[in-house]
Amino acid sequence: MKNYDLSASCNTIEKNSSFTGNFTSESDFRIDGSFEGNIETKGKVVIGKNGKIDGTIVCSSADIEGNFSGTIHVQDLLSIRSTGEVHGDVVMSKLIVESGAVFNAKSSMQNDATNIAPLKKITNFNDTREKTA
Repeated sequence: MKNYDLSASCNTIEKNSSFTGNFTSESDFRIDGSFEGNIETKGKVVIGKNGKIDGTIVCSSADIEGNFSGTIHVQDLLSIRSTGEVHGDVVMSKLIVESGAVFNAKSSMQNDATNIAPLKKITNFNDTREKTA
């Protein structure tokens, strides 16, 4: 029997295919068809240009080129490509949204250590600024 490396494997739902239910895996997941339900993986989730997911995703990272609607919790990087659409609730550590993407979501950023993203301190107050009050 072969010894498979889970990091090299990828679960796929092909174009013109649909799936409804719960999906749990240790490896990556790519959807080019339609998925309705819950996805939980320690790997990366990729929604292709023709892919559509309605539901909940919990993953390490995600790359969205298609449509997502629901709740997504990404431990590291969420990347929304120019053809991607995200609607719903989003929790992530890092976010990239390309020009042309649709991002209509309630979002929050978390840091793995504290679950709160650190604030950036502004130190350059020498620039002239307009007074507002």
